[in-house]
Amino acid sequence: MVRDEQIAHGSSGDPRVMEVRVGRAAKAIRQTLSGSPLWVCFFALMCSEPLSFLGGVSPLNAFAVIVAVTAASGVAVLVLHAFERRRKGSDHAHWLTRLQAASALMSAAWGCAPWLLWRGGDPSNHVFIALMCLAVVTRFLVIRSNYAGFFIASYGPIAVVLFVRCVSTLAPLDLVLALLVPLYAVQMYFDSVRISHWWDQEAAIRFSHEDLTHQLEDARDEALMKRAEAEAANASKTSFLANMSHELRTPLNAILGFSEIIARECLGPVGSPRYKEYAGDIHSSGAHLLSLINDLLDVAKIEAGRMEIEPQIVETAHALESALKLMHPKAREKRQTLAVTVEDDAAILYADERAFKQIVINMVSNSVKFTQEGGAVEVFARRNAAGHFELVVADNGPGIPKDKIDRIFRPFSRVDNRYDSENGGTGLGLALVRGLAELHGGRVWMETETGKGTRVYVMLPIGAVAAFDERKRA
Repeated sequence: MVRDEQIAHGSSGDPRVMEVRVGRAAKAIRQTLSGSPLWVCFFALMCSEPLSFLGGVSPLNAFAVIVAVTAASGVAVLVLHAFERRRKGSDHAHWLTRLQAASALMSAAWGCAPWLLWRGGDPSNHVFIALMCLAVVTRFLVIRSNYAGFFIASYGPIAVVLFVRCVSTLAPLDLVLALLVPLYAVQMYFDSVRISHWWDQEAAIRFSHEDLTHQLEDARDEALMKRAEAEAANASKTSFLANMSHELRTPLNAILGFSEIIARECLGPVGSPRYKEYAGDIHSSGAHLLSLINDLLDVAKIEAGRMEIEPQIVETAHALESALKLMHPKAREKRQTLAVTVEDDAAILYADERAFKQIVINMVSNSVKFTQEGGAVEVFARRNAAGHFELVVADNGPGIPKDKIDRIFRPFSRVDNRYDSENGGTGLGLALVRGLAELHGGRVWMETETGKGTRVYVMLPIGAVAAFDERKRA
């Protein structure tokens, strides 16, 4: 409703609405011209001498009315031709004024009828002339109500002439007809204004919708372009990181190797014991950095579609034990219990062993890192109700707000109160878990409650396990 009012108020200022107005005015005149010759000939014939019961005026008067209307119509035709040739890029307000003038001229020509076809003392003639003039005016209302000013220009001259003609006789019937002329004019004027408003509003709404459509198309094109640019930039970033694997890992491996040689004094004493301690710190920091780089590069490879897996037979218990060797010391440092349970029906898995271990390490590392001292972390390997392999890592840590769960599976995402600055973390661990699980056709999700702990689930589809079962039976 509010938008319709805004459109209605703004329609007069829209040049396109004025263009529509002028086009409708030209069309209205064109439609009037198509019927005017027949109407004026009929009008004149009914009031001329051959049909004396409706007036019987001289043929010269009847012919004069026909000439007047025909001449005015000829002028209107010339105006229309000029309008059609010059309408593009022209001032529509000026053309509307010219078309109004042409319409007023035609109306004045029709106004000759009450004078030239009028027969004094003949009520039938007077009533017929009044009815014919009002019929012409009614036609004006139907085809020219697209603009109130245009209707006034069309109706005014003929109405004034008819009114003066009726009043001039002072006959009772003629005075009644004279009274009907302004009353009829007032009613038709308000009808014309209302119809004109509807038509202008319809044009304004149509143009408004067209503008919105163009804006939406432009916004869509811009969004598609930005999306393509973002995808290209992301692809370039991912490709760059994936291609940097060798360049980043080679110097780090050298740092780790030489720092370990120094720390172990493989080539002889290093002198001060502090040097040995520093070498150990270098090795520890380098190993941590290498782990972060490995995660970053793996995530980049997954996003670039360049990570490949090699499924094979995996003994779940052995793989878990191997992966968790690094986690047990960290859990003991925080006096946490780390328990592992492997159910019999989940003892064998057909998957990429390296990827499976990465999944386990990242899941358990998060739980150990963000669970308070003295807490508990449990790892379960089992078949779920649907028969799929399911890995569950549960802890009794602080939990995560439910409205932030979706964020933690995105690269570099960290969540307040769990992934905080005190505990550190790059936000790559669970993103890598999700990517590796999806490479196996599985999925990952989380169940958590603030203050009561978190359970992270990884499901690998039964197809991977079933492939091994079929090979075993064969």
